[in-house]
Amino acid sequence: MLRSFLAIMGIFLLASGTHAFAPTRFSRSTHSSTVHHRVLQAKDKDYDDSINDRRGFLQTIPLVLGTMSSVLSVSPNAVLAATEEIELPTRDTVTKSFDSIRYELQDANGGVSYMQSKIDEQDFVGLMEFTKTYDLELRKKRMGLAKKLLQDKEIKEKATEYANAVTFDLIGINRSSRKGQESVESANKYLQELREDVGKFLSLEGTIQVQ
Repeated sequence: MLRSFLAIMGIFLLASGTHAFAPTRFSRSTHSSTVHHRVLQAKDKDYDDSINDRRGFLQTIPLVLGTMSSVLSVSPNAVLAATEEIELPTRDTVTKSFDSIRYELQDANGGVSYMQSKIDEQDFVGLMEFTKTYDLELRKKRMGLAKKLLQDKEIKEKATEYANAVTFDLIGINRSSRKGQESVESANKYLQELREDVGKFLSLEGTIQVQ
């Protein structure tokens, strides 16, 4: 009797378990399939988005390159003009600066007249001592300040050329006054070249735009 009862209960429990778990297995299978389907859809969407992003990027390349080309083609002078305003010097400032050089060239108390007097006197010791330091006074100080007022690049290059020539003129005068190498003719030759080089430098004054 007991065995029959247990057998019936076992069959009942087994049958109940089968029906209880059957929906669960079905639910898990369905859920797994749904999740897998959604994952595939997400991957497809990501792939499509990636393709669209790449296409969009490639479409922007010509625009970016065109913009860069436009920027690079802009003249540096135009950029400078747009960012800062050049302040022009006054006529008085320019005149005073170049007059200080003119004084050395033309005035009776200027450096050129002094060197000429030493050559005429054949005072080669005095001439040599004067030319040792005169380059600093004439070229570096006076001509250097005047050159800063020049505005055109090519004009500035010419000014530098003339100023450097003055240095070599003074070296020539100095060599012509050294002991054993004293020469009135050579000293006069280099002094005349110095006059011409300083005169060329002074001619650049007219290129300066003033207020």
